[in-house]
Amino acid sequence: MARSRNRYSRAQMRAKYRKPSRKRSSRWFYALLAFIVALGVAGVVFLRPNTSAANVAPSPGDPTTGAPGDHWHTAFGVNICGQWLPNPPTFETASDNPNVRVGIHTHGDGYIHIHPYTASEGGHHATLGRFFGYGGWSVSDSSVNAWTGPGADATKKSWTNGDKCPPGTPDAGRTGVLKWAIDCKAKKGDPSSYQLKDQQVLAIAFIPNVLPIPVTPNAAIAPATDGTGAGAVATSACKPSAVNNPGVPDTSLAPATSTPPSTAASGTTPSS
Repeated sequence: MARSRNRYSRAQMRAKYRKPSRKRSSRWFYALLAFIVALGVAGVVFLRPNTSAANVAPSPGDPTTGAPGDHWHTAFGVNICGQWLPNPPTFETASDNPNVRVGIHTHGDGYIHIHPYTASEGGHHATLGRFFGYGGWSVSDSSVNAWTGPGADATKKSWTNGDKCPPGTPDAGRTGVLKWAIDCKAKKGDPSSYQLKDQQVLAIAFIPNVLPIPVTPNAAIAPATDGTGAGAVATSACKPSAVNNPGVPDTSLAPATSTPPSTAASGTTPSS
């Protein structure tokens, strides 16, 4: 009889010490399970494509419904050795295929007009490099191949880090490097991959490295009339002046404030 009681007591003791262990194991199990579920949810949210306007814009119009897309403007200029190049000439078709109408172009007004016709040139595809490519030019983190050269040497259109500035330019004889800025803030990296945005000031400069990037004079002038009523993009923090824009800009390079010269003669209004 005593042996039976001893066995019963030992069984109770084992049960007593096992129960807390099972409770602790259960708590850890459910805590771990909750953590795994939360981690999975966070992963789905993080990896889900961001469809906010800031990431998908500029969006093209919808030809089936007639709904308009985004229509943006970026003040733009290229400065070589202290001289601003004339505004890039008007184009609305690709340089390598005149039958292809492009939605990232210019009206010769010193502005990049950005209103994509297709998804292939909208969103993150709407880059400065695409604009240059459409025009038949190129730009990188170390060089620029433009539509013309500075007034002192208009035939030299390509400039690469280490080239010397020609006589007749403010930086004559000095070594230049490719620099660029957005809203008067110097940027690093390849400007060709920069995604264009609305109402910004974009400057490309091939100048001595120690010099500040000047502010394109176009920023203080409204883009050519294109039905949007857009105004100048210059702000008090990023506005052309004698200090940040060495030399008086050639007024012959100033963009039109209404209809671009190329269309004024024919009496037509730009299509976009």
